[in-house]
Amino acid sequence: MRLTSWSILGMALGFVSLVFPYAMAAEQASKPLPSAQLVAVEGASSMYHLIDYDGRVVTAAVPSQSTTDIQHSSDNTVHATLASVDSATNRVKVVTQEGQTLVLNLSPGALQGLQIGDPVELVLPRLATAIAPH
Repeated sequence: MRLTSWSILGMALGFVSLVFPYAMAAEQASKPLPSAQLVAVEGASSMYHLIDYDGRVVTAAVPSQSTTDIQHSSDNTVHATLASVDSATNRVKVVTQEGQTLVLNLSPGALQGLQIGDPVELVLPRLATAIAPH
């Protein structure tokens, strides 16, 4: 009886020692990737013609804040290099391989460990295509 208890305990410990590294790897892999909010695409803007109270036409350039202005690959990824980190405002600037400068808002936790010159890969959300009613 005593031998059976020890052999069961030994097998259980052996099983736990085999499974533990895989369980830890699965836990680490399941952490969500940090997300970023696009603040501006530098160099891309929309021009608007406005009419003021006196009837004069005023032209205003509004910086782009749309992911549609970001040049990206067919799989919606953007490869860039970290150009600056502002921990006071939680903003970073990245320069894409196409030469665009993107200003991004990140969570304070996502800023930890970032250094200028680090490679960055951004995955853009896929835009939903509108279906026209018949």
